[in-house]
Amino acid sequence: MFSDRIKYLSLLFLLALLIRILFVFFYPHETQPDEGSWESAAIALNSGQGFGDTPRHPGYIVFLSAVFMVSGDGNITAVRLVQSILSALQIVLIFLLAQRIFEKELVSWLAAVFLTFYPYAVYHTAHLLCESFYSFMLTLLFYLIFSLLSRKRAVLFSIFGGAAFGAAVLTKSTVLPVLPFIIAWFAVNRIGWKPSVIFLIAAGLTILPRTVQNYKRYGEFVPVNLSGSYFFQANNPKTPQMEKDTRELKEVYWYSPEWREIAKLPPIQADREYRRQSLEFIRENPGTVLHLMKLRFLHFWRLYPITKSKLRRTVAMLSSGILLPLCWVGIILSLPHWRKTFVLLALIACFNLVHLIFLSMLRYRVPIDPFFLIFAAYASVELFTFVRNRYFGTSAPA
Repeated sequence: MFSDRIKYLSLLFLLALLIRILFVFFYPHETQPDEGSWESAAIALNSGQGFGDTPRHPGYIVFLSAVFMVSGDGNITAVRLVQSILSALQIVLIFLLAQRIFEKELVSWLAAVFLTFYPYAVYHTAHLLCESFYSFMLTLLFYLIFSLLSRKRAVLFSIFGGAAFGAAVLTKSTVLPVLPFIIAWFAVNRIGWKPSVIFLIAAGLTILPRTVQNYKRYGEFVPVNLSGSYFFQANNPKTPQMEKDTRELKEVYWYSPEWREIAKLPPIQADREYRRQSLEFIRENPGTVLHLMKLRFLHFWRLYPITKSKLRRTVAMLSSGILLPLCWVGIILSLPHWRKTFVLLALIACFNLVHLIFLSMLRYRVPIDPFFLIFAAYASVELFTFVRNRYFGTSAPA
């Protein structure tokens, strides 16, 4: 049985890798607006210029830098291939994670198959954007956390889990608000105080070099990155028009004259001014802010991307258009397992809440889509079992 699982899981990994490699080489890619900034930041790091004042998080920059050091600066194909390998490995992690959560073989296989063919997972492996790498890091993080349920090698899993959490935060800080829920999950599942402490120490030590670097550069405590400019983009008088243009597929001017003027200040002063003006806008325009939050909520949960391509809309509706609603059914049906699942629900809620006050795009949801697929797989199995037992009797073959 174990050998069969290894064999079929290996075949699924190879199939996922093949799909992603074929997509990398044969799909006509259009460059996304953010890709150039990630690439230039990685090349600058390799040339000895450090991170500079880029608002980008360092995690994905370091990943790109490492790939470029081996393959040569600007070798986008190499990045796409490495991301394809990580995305295929993620299928194995999702299988193992689903097994630890629901302890049902069919749920695990179905979640892994869903992710193998999931269009967004395939699409983002081919772009120099942090979503594919970030999604892999989040899956690795929760696989390591849930491995603590076995009560075996707890110290090792705590160390690597904490390091994975720190690396995820360094890739994108959206996961940071989930930390209290992770610690609560440790307590509810009686993991013990020692693994919790080790997890926190490992996470802190992973983030610490970045914090020290920021203190040397700015003379103030900045844990990961200055985020005021992103906050300002999402909350200023030009934001409603920018949000409207985005949804109407018009040319979007991301950096307003006010943004550029503030950017001329020293980094710390600029960050404070961005925050001050953003908070002032929120206080003076509560109705507009609530409207923007409503738009962002709907945009975060879109079943298909805003695009002129009928093919993309169709593919999305035939995949996420079915699996996302099925996920919510799975969340409801899995409530008896809440002791295990609530940390994943906290992850989903935190991502959504963060993107109510910052800009929201469908691709910002993509890193947590694999967790939706686990719940969708659980719903599929439970509904199938119910229909089989209700209409065909318990003796009907699965």
